[in-house]
Amino acid sequence: MRGSLPVVLFLLLATGSTASSESLTVSRVELPIDPADRPFCVSLTEDGKLIAFQSARAGGFGQNDIWFARFENGRWSEPFNAGPGINTNIHDVDAKLSPDGTTMVLVRSADFSKSTQLYVTYLRDGEWTTAQPLGPPVSPPDTIEFGAVLSRDGDRLYFASNRDGGHGGTDLYYSDRDGHAWAEPVNLGPAINSANNEADLALSRDGNTIIFPATRADSIAGSTDLYVTRRVNGAWSPPENLGPRVNTPGTDTCPWLGHDGHTLYLNSDWEGLLQGGRGSLLVWKIHHTEGF
Repeated sequence: MRGSLPVVLFLLLATGSTASSESLTVSRVELPIDPADRPFCVSLTEDGKLIAFQSARAGGFGQNDIWFARFENGRWSEPFNAGPGINTNIHDVDAKLSPDGTTMVLVRSADFSKSTQLYVTYLRDGEWTTAQPLGPPVSPPDTIEFGAVLSRDGDRLYFASNRDGGHGGTDLYYSDRDGHAWAEPVNLGPAINSANNEADLALSRDGNTIIFPATRADSIAGSTDLYVTRRVNGAWSPPENLGPRVNTPGTDTCPWLGHDGHTLYLNSDWEGLLQGGRGSLLVWKIHHTEGF
């Protein structure tokens, strides 16, 4: 499928003596750019009026840049570059906005296979400050970090890292803030992390749900799928595959949980998301009446 795509509605009947139903509404996020520009890893403010994403589209400052668009009059505006205080001549990617849109964490790298660094920028008087490195212990030299996302109160940072002491590949970690300093990161443990890569993640509004991409034994067609884990009584549950209602035989990655608790954004290269074959890596939105 190309161009403007219709919304696809799936009704799923629940089992049990009481008849009820849930629905998933799947639609493409219609950013007004060429799919060849590969919009990737979106995040949105709580009011849904500002979206951030990465792209190597023309008009940037380097390789991949961070771009914004505003939701105006029922559609997304023409994207605009986040500017030289955020973007550089290398890769600036994986930008995660705070709910109120005043803080943004991003990833910067000259070579993703060697190292990345986490940076933070703040909206002050209508302008974004020059992005500053978070630095050790969260983002030390010669390590790879991705998918950094702040809790709603801004005092906990979740991210993926390949630092020493993990369970293999990149693992999921968190760090708590004490004043202006970030504490030594804590690995989320073997219930979530495996010998493979757990990279990038989405965090729910209440901080009790994480969705992340991984390739595991139950992934569809051996592809990258999205998994969910929930914190119950202080412990994270074993991750569960979100299943064929969300995942495809293609690559499903870069999740973002909308602040309403019912919307999941993701990138997928499966044309039509739930039908077809491999194609362009597009941004999709899934609304679930039961919530994620």
